[in-house]
Amino acid sequence: MSQASTTINRNSVRVPSAIFRALSVIAIAISVAACNGAPGPAVPNGVTVVSGSEQFAVAGSAPANPLVVLVIDDNGNPFPNTPVTWKVTSGGGTVADSTSTADASGHAAMTYTAGSETGVATVTAIVAQVWTAQFNIHIVAPTNRVR
Repeated sequence: MSQASTTINRNSVRVPSAIFRALSVIAIAISVAACNGAPGPAVPNGVTVVSGSEQFAVAGSAPANPLVVLVIDDNGNPFPNTPVTWKVTSGGGTVADSTSTADASGHAAMTYTAGSETGVATVTAIVAQVWTAQFNIHIVAPTNRVR
């Protein structure tokens, strides 16, 4: 009784087909297991505005409320202890610091102070150099009251 065989390398080594198939299945299983191994470290997967956008501020002053974002993971859950970079991207003004860190509930906050020009300022929160959330602050001229 002869067994069918399959050549598997350039040296014409012959291996019975059943063993070749078994080795192929094992190689595929190992490859799949390697792809589905232990997950890597958790990383943030987004940032969204919670509050503080569309506020009004008098030129040279801060709006009534801080700018607040929520950092999330790939399942939409809060992602704590994440650095958030803050930049005034248009309209002037300043932020109190260039970074803040998300708290245990995934929230990070920043104080913005309007510049001297009226109009709309945009502040951008950036997470992991990829995810962004934008705030618009409407800057109005101070009112002069005569008494």
